[in-house]
Amino acid sequence: MINALSIDLEDCYHICGIEDIDKQDEQQESYIRLEESTERILLLLKQYNICATFFVVGVIAKNAPKLIKKIANAGHELAVHGFSHRRIFDMTPEEFEEDLLQAKVAVEEAAGKKVSGYRAPEWSLKKNNLWALDILKRHGFSYDASAVPLSHLGGKHFDFYPHEIKTKYGNMLEFPLSTFRCFWERLPFSGGLSMRITPYFYILDCVRMINNLGYPTMFYLHTWEFDTKHVEIELPANRKFMHYCNLKSTAKKAKLLLGHLEFSTVEDVLRLQGQHSSKASFYNKNNKYCDMAYFKSMVLSLFCVLSVCLMLFGVTFLIKQYIFLLLVIIGTIFYWPWGLLFQKNKTLLIKNE
Repeated sequence: MINALSIDLEDCYHICGIEDIDKQDEQQESYIRLEESTERILLLLKQYNICATFFVVGVIAKNAPKLIKKIANAGHELAVHGFSHRRIFDMTPEEFEEDLLQAKVAVEEAAGKKVSGYRAPEWSLKKNNLWALDILKRHGFSYDASAVPLSHLGGKHFDFYPHEIKTKYGNMLEFPLSTFRCFWERLPFSGGLSMRITPYFYILDCVRMINNLGYPTMFYLHTWEFDTKHVEIELPANRKFMHYCNLKSTAKKAKLLLGHLEFSTVEDVLRLQGQHSSKASFYNKNNKYCDMAYFKSMVLSLFCVLSVCLMLFGVTFLIKQYIFLLLVIIGTIFYWPWGLLFQKNKTLLIKNE
């Protein structure tokens, strides 16, 4: 089973909803760090003889066309990731169409070839903005990779695996973000923060389960995740966690995955999926699924879980054993000797008056 590997070619300041840094597109004079991180990815892909899909932010294609041309010359697929990295639900249909066409022209002129794929920033395709697919199809796009079948993101109405969605101009292929079931919800594991915090052995197990069902998995990486020393941006706590948590693990996990699994471009995987709709068995690139990295990840994860459980048990035990003492201490802190001191001070003030 061949899985899809995609790279979101964006800079570290391309963060949706943060107005203070959106304007840096106009101030950016150099793409040196972006070019260096992209070069690391290209060398890694060349090492494993893998072609990937690069979803490019249009403003980067406009300002650094040589970088885009280099990616195209290496045999990788180029696709669109919006022009100024704006979410679909932050735009009207007219604004979205203008943004899309700007990005399409910029990427195609830089790459010297047509593009057929699109991914919305922050997976912002929802049930109430499916009009975006009509616009994509009208302008010659053959597939979209913006859907997330999660209740708090795209919505559970999206299928879990590659499927077709009807538009006014014909069917559009949709390749949603890969997820696994967790109780009544589903969770992602194959890119961004979710891949950085998910144990490596479990990522492989999730891929095996999806592949055994006969479907490919969608992996996605960001170029800035391969630049751990890029400028830290002041962000809200939740955004900072999403952007920087365990950043150093991305390159390491990516290298292990490229050695374990077969990958190709999104376009190729969708074409192959259409030709072979029957279920396929899990395929290991090196014919070796459980290696030292797999077992090390599994053991470390088990150790972390047991440590947390032990800590919680210990805290619970101590609270149960010493709850009376804790109540006495808390009562002492709040009511004595502070209460007596305040009372004494009040008495002195009355006498002085």
